[in-house]
Amino acid sequence: MLTFASRADRWSLALIILGVAALAACSDEPNAPKQASVSNANTGVRGLTEITVVVTNTSGGTEAGSLRWAAQQVAEVGGAIEFDPALAGKTIVLDAGLEFKAQVQINAPAGGVTLSGKDQFRIIYGNRVFLTNLTITKGNADYGAAVKAGHLEMYHTTVSGNRSPESVIFASELALYNSTVSGNTAGRNAVEYSSGSYLVSIVNSTIAFNAPGAGLGPNGRPMSYQYVALANSIISNNGSPQLNCSSYFGFDYQGTNISNDWSCGEVGITVADPKLFPLANNGGPSMTHAISHLGPAFNAGAVGTLCGDVDQRYVARDAKCDVGAFEFNDWTKVTITIDPNVKVDAANGRALLTGTITCSRDETFRLALELHQDQKVGRQVIDVHAAAAPQVTCGTTPTAWAQKMILTEGAWLNGSARATAQTYEAPEWVAQASAAGAVKVSISRK
Repeated sequence: MLTFASRADRWSLALIILGVAALAACSDEPNAPKQASVSNANTGVRGLTEITVVVTNTSGGTEAGSLRWAAQQVAEVGGAIEFDPALAGKTIVLDAGLEFKAQVQINAPAGGVTLSGKDQFRIIYGNRVFLTNLTITKGNADYGAAVKAGHLEMYHTTVSGNRSPESVIFASELALYNSTVSGNTAGRNAVEYSSGSYLVSIVNSTIAFNAPGAGLGPNGRPMSYQYVALANSIISNNGSPQLNCSSYFGFDYQGTNISNDWSCGEVGITVADPKLFPLANNGGPSMTHAISHLGPAFNAGAVGTLCGDVDQRYVARDAKCDVGAFEFNDWTKVTITIDPNVKVDAANGRALLTGTITCSRDETFRLALELHQDQKVGRQVIDVHAAAAPQVTCGTTPTAWAQKMILTEGAWLNGSARATAQTYEAPEWVAQASAAGAVKVSISRK
């Protein structure tokens, strides 16, 4: 058994494991269709050759090119299972579960592949299992209904619609990265780790809406060396009655983590409703829970390496990443127009700048407006200008705005000018927008 000098050492190891496996699992997706094949590659370890097998059809049986056939090729010797790009988005309904004695990687294309156990058997059983871009559903077993493994790492993968009297995922060592576990029926813990586990990492992932058992927990009383790293993740709305974590012994919190009860800890957890939307196809290899821009997960993640570059859907994470497997990208889009004619009231010299604004959802913020006019004074050209920042309310239909532009020096003249408008002091979920154009100033003497 490995020993660690500190929690920091364990967390460093967790990140190393995640990084190395991610590089191994995320190879470039081929563009051309593949033939069913078995190829050998030297791994660099003396006497060890890794096999790569390509799945070319959606059969649940064992004929050449099927997933079960591919599993048979690597079950004893280890290797990687890949899929023809044409299978992206397809479902493979298996006739029996997949069993591996040696280390295996199952890497679906970026469009994802769904594995179904027909609600009859455990889908994956193995020693060291690495899964990427998969959906695992309709597994049924006494425990570990979707996956049971000694060491399990999941990337960009969703586990949903499985059922067990105990757990749908079970592993002695476990890492979930950019993955979702949701909508499963588990009697004890949806995601379960051995009570003797020395390393569990839940990073940028979402565990939600599993019942009647807890979302996450050990299969017994935790040992003194238990270590569970929880980083930028959501564990919420699990259990009936509600119970998100059956134990938080040995938890180490990194970044921001959200739970809607206190069962996952009291320090290091944001206790709040994460305002998750239903599990849906939001793009990417597998279904995800979108988050609300008004919820506590928005822009609340840690800054830096914990965020990672992308979310479960391979959507880029920004500098203020979101908590969980989903990075919000449904920005409010703003369209601004500026009317070409600007009237000046001769009585007070104020110019009226007008236009319209349209937003993809109802919003209120300010517009930063500027009106400039070049005027010749002697041999010099001076910029006569005014600025204002009125509050505007916009929606899905164009809304008119109007603002008096007041000069502190000089006076407007009949003739050409230029105007700009841009969003100002807008909420973080509003995409920056601007407009600029030539206008004609005319002095009204009514």
